[in-house]
Amino acid sequence: MSAEPLWAKSWPDSAQNPPSSARWLQHLRDVHAAAVEVLDGCGRCQLEILGLKPPVFEERFRRIVRFASATHDLGKANRHFQNMINGSRDLRKNPQGLRHEWISVMLLEDLRTQIAPLFGDFPQDFAVVQWAIAGHHPGRTHAFPPQVPSGAGVDIDVYTDHPDYHTALLWLSETFQVSLSGPPVRHTWSLVGANSIVHRITRWHQAQSRLWQSLRRTPERKLVAAVKACLIAADVAGSALPRLEMPIEGELGWVRQALAVAPSRDDLQRIVEVRLSRKRGSTFDSLDDQARSIFQSNVAQSPQRVTLVKAGCGTGKTLAAYQWAAHNHPGKRLFFCYPTTGTATEGFGDYLFEPDGELGDLGARLFHSRRDVDLELLAGSRGIEAECDGVARHTALDIWRTPVAACTVDTVLGLLHNHPRALFSWPAFVQSVFVFDEIHSYDETLFGSLLRFLDAFAEVPVLLMTASLPVGREKALQGLLATHGEEWNPILGPERLESRPRYQWSGELERDPWLTVCETLNRRENVLWVCNQVQRCIEVAMEGVTRGLTPIVYHSRFRYIDRVQRHREVINAFGAPQGSLAICTQVAEMSLDLSADLLVTDLAPIPALIQRLGRLNRRASDNGPTKPFIVVEQGSHLPYQPAELTVSQDWLNRLPRQGIRQTDLVAAWQTDELPIPTKSECAWLDGGPVTTVGDLREGSPTIPILLPEDLHRVQAVPHELHRYVVPMSFPKQTDELSSWQRFRMVRVAPAGAIDYDSRRGARWNK
Repeated sequence: MSAEPLWAKSWPDSAQNPPSSARWLQHLRDVHAAAVEVLDGCGRCQLEILGLKPPVFEERFRRIVRFASATHDLGKANRHFQNMINGSRDLRKNPQGLRHEWISVMLLEDLRTQIAPLFGDFPQDFAVVQWAIAGHHPGRTHAFPPQVPSGAGVDIDVYTDHPDYHTALLWLSETFQVSLSGPPVRHTWSLVGANSIVHRITRWHQAQSRLWQSLRRTPERKLVAAVKACLIAADVAGSALPRLEMPIEGELGWVRQALAVAPSRDDLQRIVEVRLSRKRGSTFDSLDDQARSIFQSNVAQSPQRVTLVKAGCGTGKTLAAYQWAAHNHPGKRLFFCYPTTGTATEGFGDYLFEPDGELGDLGARLFHSRRDVDLELLAGSRGIEAECDGVARHTALDIWRTPVAACTVDTVLGLLHNHPRALFSWPAFVQSVFVFDEIHSYDETLFGSLLRFLDAFAEVPVLLMTASLPVGREKALQGLLATHGEEWNPILGPERLESRPRYQWSGELERDPWLTVCETLNRRENVLWVCNQVQRCIEVAMEGVTRGLTPIVYHSRFRYIDRVQRHREVINAFGAPQGSLAICTQVAEMSLDLSADLLVTDLAPIPALIQRLGRLNRRASDNGPTKPFIVVEQGSHLPYQPAELTVSQDWLNRLPRQGIRQTDLVAAWQTDELPIPTKSECAWLDGGPVTTVGDLREGSPTIPILLPEDLHRVQAVPHELHRYVVPMSFPKQTDELSSWQRFRMVRVAPAGAIDYDSRRGARWNK
C-alpha cells in the first residue's frame, strides 16, 4: 500500500493543496474535539431535557459520545470510499458496496475485546457506540441492515494495513487509555455469498435487536437517543468549522461561544416594545388594547410547564408568547414554531426582522428549507440590501448561535423522526423553550408527534397556541400532562374580542357566488376566495378573468420564487379597501395576515373553515358591521373525505346566521366528540440499533418538478434549486417519470408537459 494519505472529505477543485481537515485522521480528531466542546457546553442539558439525572448518566454519556465521535469514520479507510474521493470510482456505474458507517461498526466489532475495558460495568454502552455510528448519516434510502447495490463489485478492501490506520489506533489508545492494535495486513471483505460481510452484519444486527429489547427501562433508551443526536451534531461541527477556518476548541472556539448565546429578559421585552410601537395609533389606549394587555399578562405569568392558549385572530397571542418567554424564561433560547414556511416567514418578518437595527444586537434568525429566498424578499420589501445574515452566508450551525428562532414546526419535531436538520440542531434545542403556534392545524401524525415531544421532554417549558381545539385533542393534552402530575389550566382569549360579532352567512350552501363577489368589488371592498384544489383555483380565476376581473392567484404550484411574490402581492393588495380579489387554495388559511370584506370558501373540514374565517373582518370593532361569508358546494369532495364535509355542514348548521362570534365557532365545534389522539411512534427514541427517517406529516401526493426552461439556471448555481422547484400532483401516466431527466434527484419535466405561468401557476397539459 502506498503512503498516500487516507481522506475523509473531498475538497474544491480550485484548491491545489488539500486542507488538513480533509485528511481522515485529522477529521477523526476534529470531530472528537467538537464532541468534547459540545459535551462541555451543554452535555448536562442534553441529559436533563430527557429527564436523565446527570449524577447517574453524565460519565457514561460523555464516554460513549467521545468514543463514538473518535471512531465514527474508521470505515472510510476502504478502497471504495478512497477511490470515490480521488475520482477514480464513478459512483453512477460503480457505487460503493458498503457505506462507511457499517465498515466502522464491523471494525469496532473486531476490536471488541480490546475496547471492552473502557466501558467497565456497562458493557451495553459499547453497543450504543455502534448503534450511534451505524446511524450517524440518517437517510430515507439507507437500509438497515445494508444491501449491496448492483454494480458495486464482489469485494471491498479495508485498509487496516495503512500507516494512518495504525496511527489512529495509537491515538485512540492514548486518548481513551485502552490498548488497541489491528492486523498488519489489509482486510478484503466479500460482498457476496454465504460468508459475506453483509451476512455478518445481519447476524450482528439480530443480536443487537435482542439487546435493545432487553433495555426496556425508559432512561436507558433515552440515553441511546441522546448519544445519536450528540454524535451527529459533533460530526457537523467537526466537519464544517475547519472548512470555514473557525476554531473548534478553547475560549475563542466557535462551539463554546455559540452555545453560550441566549436572549436576556431585555432582549425579549424589546421585541414586544418594538412591535407595540409600530401599532401605536389613535386606538392605542382603547378598551380593545386594554383587554389584550390583560390577556397577555395572564399568559406571561402562567406558572405551568405547558401552557395552552386558546384565542382567536387579533387577540395578541404572538406578543403574549414573547412576554411569556421574557417573564418566565430569560436566558433560554426561544424557538417559535409555525406550521408552514409561509407562517414562519410572516412571523419572522412581523416580529424579528430588523432592517434598521430596532432589536439591537439580538441576532434573531429564520429557519426553514427555503429561508434564503424569503429573507431576500423581506430585505427587498424593506428597501435595504439583501446581504443580511443568513442570505450571503449560512451553515447548518447557524441555529446553534441563534437566541430567538422563527422556524417551521418540522425544524423541532423532525428530531423525533431523525430528520437531519433537526438532529443538527440538537445542542441548541436542549437549552431552549418552545412556542408551537396554530396547533389545531396539525394533521394527526404531526399532532401525535407534538404529544410525544411533550412526553419525552417533560422538563421543557412549552407554550401551545391555537384559535380553537377539538375536544379530543384537548383531552389528549390534559391526559398526557396528568401522567406527569402537571396541572391543566388553558388560558382563553379576551372575552371582549372573542365575543364580538364578526361574521354573517345565509345559512345555505351556494353554487354561484359571483353576483355577491362583483357587488363587493364594485364597493371597492376586498374579496378572498379559498378553493380546496389547485385546478379549481385556476379555473375560478379564469372565470373571473372572463368577467372582466383581475384576480391574484395564489396556491402551492408555483416555483417558490414566484409563490413568495404572489404571497406578498396578496398582502399588499389587501392593505386597504380597494376592490381586490385574491383566489387561493389552503395556503391562505394561515400564512396570510389580511382582513377581507367578503370570504368565499369551498366546503372544507372544520379546522380549515375556522382558519379561513380568521382572514375575514379581522379588524372588527364594537360598532362596526359584521362581514359576510359564502360557503360554496362544489361537485367534488376532494381532497377531503365525504364524512369530513358532512361533519362540517352539521357544524355550520349549528352556527347563528347573524352576529357570529369567535366563541360561536368554538362552541359549535366542541360539541363533536372526535377520537382522542395518541402519541406517535418515534424513530429517534424507539429505534435503538436502527436509525431510519420517518414521516412527520401525513403523506402529500405531490412530486417536485423542475421546469425545462429552468434547468440551465440550476446547473449554473446548483444550491438555488429550491427556488425553481414546482410541487406538482403526479401525472396520469406515472410510468413515464422513470424516463425523465433528473437534476439532483428532482425530475425535469419534458418540454410541453407543464403549462406554467408566473402569475397563474402550473398545471399539467392534457
